[in-house]
Amino acid sequence: MRQWKRIVVSFLLILSLTCGIASAGAENLTDILTDSRTAQSFSDEAVSDEDLNVILNAGLAATSAINQQPWYFVAVTNQDVIAEIKGSAGGAGGFGGAPGGAFPGGSAPEGGFPGGGKPEGAPEGFKPEGGFAPPAGGSFGVGAAKASLGDSPVAIIIYMNEKTSSPNASFDCGLACENMFIAAKALGYGAKIVSSPTMQLNGANHDALCEKLGVDTAYTAVAVLLIGREATDAVTSASVRNDMADKVSIIK
Repeated sequence: MRQWKRIVVSFLLILSLTCGIASAGAENLTDILTDSRTAQSFSDEAVSDEDLNVILNAGLAATSAINQQPWYFVAVTNQDVIAEIKGSAGGAGGFGGAPGGAFPGGSAPEGGFPGGGKPEGAPEGFKPEGGFAPPAGGSFGVGAAKASLGDSPVAIIIYMNEKTSSPNASFDCGLACENMFIAAKALGYGAKIVSSPTMQLNGANHDALCEKLGVDTAYTAVAVLLIGREATDAVTSASVRNDMADKVSIIK
């Protein structure tokens, strides 16, 4: 019975996404997948409850190892709650990715991380979300904004169950997040996936924030998905994608 229920839900989700793609004017789903530009500026227009439900159901329909579904989503539209998360443990709510002048004290932290060094266990060259270093082969867009927590009408926090028996829970949560990103794009919204706010969500006030957001404390935040209508005067600093020849091998 549960299997049939999942099939019905998946069918309805696909139908909803198809209608969304048509309303967005996209030729087909492939257009969305190959034009998944990250939004960097949002308008104040609210995301409708109907559209938000479609987006969340897209996340719930994601595949997961041994069907563990190790995720929990919190969709936040209350900007006071967003402000509380941003200010948790004295944090700034995540770096917007600006190359300079947008950090406490007016410059990027030495080494690219708060406290002057990279997190323990992080590989050499690792940068927090947003990247303080310019993308390969390019540079930061001059004057271009970098959207962060608090800049969109909706922020969906993707939590991961630390007690799951899934062999790859973080990957599963990533699939769910990408599903929601694609659904948002299909419905005509802009979207951006950020990870820096997890420093606040998983910091000293983790348990208190979990209680406020209705999340089991066994869960940790792994990403935040920003969603909203893109501002009409948005300036993009998107870097050029690598060619297939540089990143793909086809073995026949």
